[in-house]
Amino acid sequence: AALLAHAGHPPHGEVAPLGELLARAPLYVAVDDSDGSAALAPADTGPLLSRVAAAVAGALVAGTWQRLKACEAPTCHWAYYDRSPAGRSRWCSMQVCGARAKMRRYRAKDR
Repeated sequence: AALLAHAGHPPHGEVAPLGELLARAPLYVAVDDSDGSAALAPADTGPLLSRVAAAVAGALVAGTWQRLKACEAPTCHWAYYDRSPAGRSRWCSMQVCGARAKMRRYRAKDR
């Protein structure tokens, strides 16, 4: 829901609040002894949730949180990083989801 909101779209169905999911994903501060840099890292490298939490933390620290979005297509909702210059992309892939949406719109106008 948070990533859909970043893209300006309401949730299309029931979604779990991101805060609740992230509360179950333990992170720790990993310090690199060679250069003294620090980063948040997942406490458990196995579960996907811990890796997602680490990616969210990294995006928050880097200031790119608003660029993490979810695809507008109701059948997709894949998360993606918006690399467009204006930060206004709507689909995870123009070749798949974007092309389908544009074709649906074109066919609807043609009727």
